[in-house]
Amino acid sequence: MASYVAGLAPEAEALGVQPGDPAWNDDDWDAKIAVLLAHPPAVVSFTFGSPGPDIIAALKAAGGTVWMTVTAPDEAVLAAEHGADGLCVQASAAGAHRGTFSDRLPGAPEPSLPPEPPLSRLLRDVAAVTGLPLVAAGGIMSRDDSAAALAAGAVAVQCGTAFLRCPESGAHPVHKAALAEPRFSRTAVTRAFSGRPARGLVNRFMLDHPGAPPGYPEINNATRPLRAAAAAAGDADGMSLYAGEGFRAATTRPAAEIVELLSP
Repeated sequence: MASYVAGLAPEAEALGVQPGDPAWNDDDWDAKIAVLLAHPPAVVSFTFGSPGPDIIAALKAAGGTVWMTVTAPDEAVLAAEHGADGLCVQASAAGAHRGTFSDRLPGAPEPSLPPEPPLSRLLRDVAAVTGLPLVAAGGIMSRDDSAAALAAGAVAVQCGTAFLRCPESGAHPVHKAALAEPRFSRTAVTRAFSGRPARGLVNRFMLDHPGAPPGYPEINNATRPLRAAAAAAGDADGMSLYAGEGFRAATTRPAAEIVELLSP
């Protein structure tokens, strides 16, 4: 961790900032759970792991429904055991952070970036170990993609990259432009920006920092000032340009039109 953060110094200096403090924090976890219990929404969804059976039970007792993101059958089994009402099944083609937490399960090997099955197979693998309703995520960019996910067992689809360039998107303008820029031709999964596996457009920062250790949120905190400075300078090569494999199909249509295009 210390070596990686030290290696950020030249880039930070070029941007006129200092690396952030690579400290751990829980992002006000207890306070957020307290708000959810005091004002329960219809659905609470979790990623990066399970909140635990006690919290899930409390949220359900308050009148909510609890969903969890999973990326593998073993994660689905644990989510079901903990009381989840439904699962968001995230395939490897998805943009941004991977919801994987298998590396935290007992007996799991050291965290790595192994190849993962395509969405249709992952849905079938998860459906084989749990009867919970499944929402499909990862690489869904068209009506045909949605139809295939539903045919593979999903009850709904969840899309992100498809909406990144739409007028309602809060993505940075530089990020939106990069999705259509020819020189950004592929995506890859990296820990360079946050310490957790995340898929984004391959840019200079990702290529220059291939050896990031698995440390979230420490690395995320360390790179935050660099990413903010790069965005302010309009430097796409210093930003975390998170996007899924189907990013080239993202359009500037309004969100409502995109929903129509995605609906089978």
